[in-house]
Amino acid sequence: MRQFLAITLSALILSASQNPARKYQEPKPQVLPLPPELPMAVTADTATLDFHISPLLHVGGLSSQIRQSLNNLISDTRGETIVKLRAFVAGTGDARRVQSEAVTIFSDHKLPLPVLSIIQVGALAGDAAQIVIEAVVSTRKTLNPAGLAFITGQYGRNFADALDHLKTSAALAHVSPDRMLTATCFTSALNDYTARRASVQADFPKAEINIMQALRDPVTDATMCESIGQLTDPPPTELVRLDNAHATLVNAKHLVFTGLQLCFGSFLDDAQEANDRLRRAANGAGGNLANETFANAAIQIDAFSLTPAAGSALRKTTSFPPSTFTVLSVEGLTAIDATAGIDAVLAVQ
Repeated sequence: MRQFLAITLSALILSASQNPARKYQEPKPQVLPLPPELPMAVTADTATLDFHISPLLHVGGLSSQIRQSLNNLISDTRGETIVKLRAFVAGTGDARRVQSEAVTIFSDHKLPLPVLSIIQVGALAGDAAQIVIEAVVSTRKTLNPAGLAFITGQYGRNFADALDHLKTSAALAHVSPDRMLTATCFTSALNDYTARRASVQADFPKAEINIMQALRDPVTDATMCESIGQLTDPPPTELVRLDNAHATLVNAKHLVFTGLQLCFGSFLDDAQEANDRLRRAANGAGGNLANETFANAAIQIDAFSLTPAAGSALRKTTSFPPSTFTVLSVEGLTAIDATAGIDAVLAVQ
């Protein structure tokens, strides 16, 4: 019996030495790729540009409305290239969701990522509406053979006054009412939204119209309206500024659209840093604009400010022509420590 046990034990030892147990290895951690980032600037052909605005939604939370608005725009543009989104968010939801949803939805549709500006406003028409998105679209067609007119923000004492200024500017820029493509107005109240929208539609029957309340508690009835129109005849040069109309006529082959560059602080150095980032973003998209030529390429510059000091600093640190530059007080921006933001449309050869 002892001999049998000894033989069995020896066999087990020999087997263990010939087949050593495999050492336990921890599984390698799974490394997920980082989501793509939205570009800071995109170049598009002027002649192919079209403009769309998402319809106001009155059901669902902010995330649901963001997704539906983006999908509506993609469906409406039928696979054309959306080069820029400008999202206006109302309410208390986290406006940063717009960026993450845009990356996901455009990636899922295998579409090029657009540049994005996100601005928080006081209110949209209807208590349940939380977002409206404007889109600049590069199509496969030549829609603007003579070029476009960008009419910078026209201020008025009230909505009717601002709209009158906008009509005057359009006439001075030789843009007929039926060739106005967009009309965006930031007003002090939306209690008569339907009537105000109807008045804009009557003046510019084919325009994409966007009316919103810039601040929750404005201190005046002042309103600002800006627009883009289609030229019938090309301007004598690729870029013509009409200071009396606060308009820029452009028939340059390419335009650069930038996303919103945030300013953190109200000092001149803070504003200069935001302007420098704006120029670098434009150059990254092929603008190739030196410091001295950057301002000369300006077509439309929008600054959205949370404080008068921040808006003033942005204005003082730029050499953009006054006819291209607008500062508007808004409710908020995507960064809690941001004081202002600035984006641009620029002409390049």
